Amino acid sequence: MNRFRAHALAAAMACFVLFAILAIAAPAAVAENQAVLQSDHDLLEAIAKADQRAAEALLDAEFTRTDRAGKTFSRQETLPNIAALASENEEQVVVRDYRQVVLVTGIHRLPAQNVRARFVRAWVQRPAGWRALAFQETIFAEKLPEHRLGFGSPSGGAPVDCENPCKSVPYAPAGKSEQEVVAMWQGVERSVLANDVDAWIPMFTDDFIFVTPDGAPPMGKSDRIAMIKDLKRTSTTLIPPQVVSMQVWSFGDSAVMRSEHKPLKGRVLHVTRVFVKTSGHWQIAFGQQTAIEPPASATP
Repeated sequence: MNRFRAHALAAAMACFVLFAILAIAAPAAVAENQAVLQSDHDLLEAIAKADQRAAEALLDAEFTRTDRAGKTFSRQETLPNIAALASENEEQVVVRDYRQVVLVTGIHRLPAQNVRARFVRAWVQRPAGWRALAFQETIFAEKLPEHRLGFGSPSGGAPVDCENPCKSVPYAPAGKSEQEVVAMWQGVERSVLANDVDAWIPMFTDDFIFVTPDGAPPMGKSDRIAMIKDLKRTSTTLIPPQVVSMQVWSFGDSAVMRSEHKPLKGRVLHVTRVFVKTSGHWQIAFGQQTAIEPPASATP
């Protein structure tokens, strides 16, 4: 059975018609995909109807919603105003199957603001069924940004002491799987700091997708490899942003990391990552970053 299956999903908020094209898989796997897609459909319907009770049954106890401005709301904060999640005209929708973690990603329009945003809805398999762990939006750039963001701050030739995150983070993993995930991710940060593309490559799945905070089209593995090689060619060192907060959830051979990072320069980033374990080794399969806008009072 293929680990990654892309499905076409069209959601029209007016009629909530759901279409899914499933790859060939075992009957049990097809049933699970149908179950999570139905849960995603039901959540969209609950949002459109402002049905707090229906939404409550679908949101994980540790659910968070992060809007395109980077403001994050807990489950308790989200439910009383569930209609605020309303969107329409979903496009470029892809369902990404990572075993016990399934992502629904794409672009939708936010009618209240008349803007488009890139979104990810992260579903996790709990004993009681599929539950939404995260709903995150990132700005959609109508024009390509001049410079890509979300990779670290240039050192400018100054010495770099990457204590956080390369050596330590302000988070204590709860179990072996969480420890492995955090340690593996720290190895990624060290490889980026050193522009060590050979060390970086095996730590990411071939179908890795990275949604950057600049709103530009998502990057794939080959895009990141080319970027790291160019940084090495130009002797440019990027300092990884420090971890402000972190939490990891393990689901067998899948894991989700939620974290916030403070770059040397620029805005704090809210990040959702998905990890999968294959042949005994953890790899990053997906990452989405959202830049957190400073409070209005903090802007000049």
